[in-house]
Amino acid sequence: MGTRVLTLLALGVFVIAAGAAELELKWDAGSAYGQLCYYTGAETYYGNDFDISTIATYRYVSRYRFYVWPNWPNGEYEGCRACAFAFTGGAPGSLLWGPTYAPNTGQGWNEWSIGWTLPAATTAFVAAAEQYYNYPNCDPVSWSSTGTQGHGWYHYGGTWRPWSQAGYGNQPLMIRCILDDSHSAIAPLSLGRVKALYR
Repeated sequence: MGTRVLTLLALGVFVIAAGAAELELKWDAGSAYGQLCYYTGAETYYGNDFDISTIATYRYVSRYRFYVWPNWPNGEYEGCRACAFAFTGGAPGSLLWGPTYAPNTGQGWNEWSIGWTLPAATTAFVAAAEQYYNYPNCDPVSWSSTGTQGHGWYHYGGTWRPWSQAGYGNQPLMIRCILDDSHSAIAPLSLGRVKALYR
């Protein structure tokens, strides 16, 4: 069987190849516009919420993609900690998975191997990164100039807040999640309406 990768954008679902499938969930349009890190990295999280209620056969989180801004704040790449949080609306909830160290090796898109299966009852979650290291020895989160707004979150000072309250606009964060159906015993018949695109 070949490999099929479906990239989820604000405008639709794009089939890249055919066969066993992966879904890339994202809100950004791929062009980095800004970056941010906080002085304290521990328990500083950034993440995107994704509604997967219409793609229930895709439960296996294969990897995350995290965009690293070039040469800031220190020109080195320390990595982050990958994690996932429950999401039932309102704000991210309890920790579902992680955090576990995720290395960044350079500017641009970095892939983090996750290898975790979402709980069966999960219909939405937040794919997140913990800054972990203190400024300036840390990797910042980046955001795109275009894409779908309203799905980003940040946690600082013990509280989750919508990304729009961080003071940098409401552009989509450049954190993506790739789901895989090859670990499921049931082959999907249809993707149906992907709520992550139209909420």
